[in-house]
Formats: sequence, structure tokens, C-alpha cells
Amino acid sequence: MSNKVEQRYSALVSKSGRDLKGDDTSKLLAELVVESGSYLLGLNRLELESKVPGKNYFMFSDESHEKTSRSVNRMLFIDDLDRKTIDRVMQCDVVGMTSEEITKIVYTCAISYCCAADILKSNDQKTPGTYFEILIGHIVSRTLNVNPEKQITVPTLDETVTLPTDFVFNLGFGKNRVHLPIKTSTRERVVQVWAHQRVLDGMHGVARFKGVLVAMAETNKQKDKTVVEVCLPNQWIAYQMYISQMFRVYYLDLPEKYNTLKDKYPFLQVKPFGDFFGEIEKIERSGVDA
Repeated sequence: MSNKVEQRYSALVSKSGRDLKGDDTSKLLAELVVESGSYLLGLNRLELESKVPGKNYFMFSDESHEKTSRSVNRMLFIDDLDRKTIDRVMQCDVVGMTSEEITKIVYTCAISYCCAADILKSNDQKTPGTYFEILIGHIVSRTLNVNPEKQITVPTLDETVTLPTDFVFNLGFGKNRVHLPIKTSTRERVVQVWAHQRVLDGMHGVARFKGVLVAMAETNKQKDKTVVEVCLPNQWIAYQMYISQMFRVYYLDLPEKYNTLKDKYPFLQVKPFGDFFGEIEKIERSGVDA
């Protein structure tokens, strides 16, 4: 089973690099989620003590309890997620689904492989991060119906240079472009998100590129098996005021400290990921304030 998970992951990375929004990427993502879920069924579940009000968490472990996974939000994780539902979300067929349902499905798809990788590998931060980037990148690119680029050309007085960046989408004439950073968590180097947005604003004008950050969670599992959320709302406020303006931030496991940023200046909109599908037109065509 473990070999199958790793094989599915390798196939996904190869295919998504050529066509992130394509049907083959949808299929490979769904297959990897199913394979990861099957692998997790053979593992133990251990309860964690949550220090996050209103949220409960558990983790997976192997038989010896020597290897454990990251924390899993019990209210967001769907134990019996079926292939048909996975396929619908991978193909962005979400008509009739609520934002809450979409968020739970995508969270389960994201966390299932990440937890499997936590057990199968040792100290591997790159693989789960790459997978999450592919998962969210696929859903967004399929919804917008365009594959992204991962670098931009930056003109200077002396020469033209290229800047590696997050996903950027050219939606065509008369529409905005989209800057899509994707993070499993934002604690490390999140200022780069606002810095890249500042470069895009400087090149093309404010709000021509809509900045849309997608993150999984801000949970931190402690050595004593407690779970805390590590959030930096005051830093985010400063970045939003003094560096650049992100249009939206979407979370799978939304921290309350970031959820409340919409109620205070500069009114940063932080929402559950499922809300993304109801805001496509705002992202594609709206101005600065929407």
C-alpha cells in the first residue's frame, strides 16, 4: 500500500507539471486521495489535547507509535469520503454544494496525503507542500480554465530579469490576472506573499493582479501532544497596510484570529476555501474593493 501511495504521488507530479488543469491531473489527484485514505485506515488514531477554542484534533500513528502525523481537525475530516465526491470537486463540479461542504471535502483530500506522507517519510516538509500546491493549483486553474505560470519577467533599467513566483494566471483581455500563493501554513516567510504582490502592483498597477492566498492551517502539534494555533494577525495588518493588498485569503482550517481581520482596518478578507467558488466573478473582474 505504501508503495502505491508513493507511485501515485510521482505520477501526479509528472503529469501536473505539464497540464495542471487537465483531466489527467484530476484523475491522478483523486486516485492519490483514495490510496492515501486506504493507507490511513490501517493506522492508529490518537487523540490530541486541543488548545484551540471550538476545535478538536487527532493524529495518525504507526503500530509502534514511533511515527505520527500532523494534527487533523476532527470536524473537517470526512471518514467515508467516496470517489464520486472526490471526482466532483477535482473537476470543480460543485453546483449544489455549500461552502462548508466544499471546504471539508478539500480539507480531507489535502490532509489525507499529508498525513500518509508524515508516516511514510521522515522529516519531509517538501512533499506535502508540493502536493498541496498541486491540489489547490489544479482546482483554481480548472475553475479559471487556464494553466498558470510560475515566473514573471521584471524589466529594469539595465536588463530584463525573471522572478520566480507563485502561480500567476492570465485570464485574458478585459479580466484581471491572478496571483495565487499556496501554503500549508503561513508562519515562515509569509512576507514574501505581500512582497511578490508589491512587485506585480509596481509593474502593472494596483489591483490588476488579484492576490489570492490559499492556506491549509496554522496548527502546531506540541511535544506534549497538545495542539495550538500560531497566528500573527498584527503582522498581517502591517503587511496589508504598508507593503501591498491581498484581495482574498482562503483557509481550509480557518483560524479565528484571522477570520476577524475583516472587521478592522485595513479589512483583510479571510474566508473558508469553499467561498472561493462563489467569488469567481469578483476575482476575475472586480476593482480594488469588493
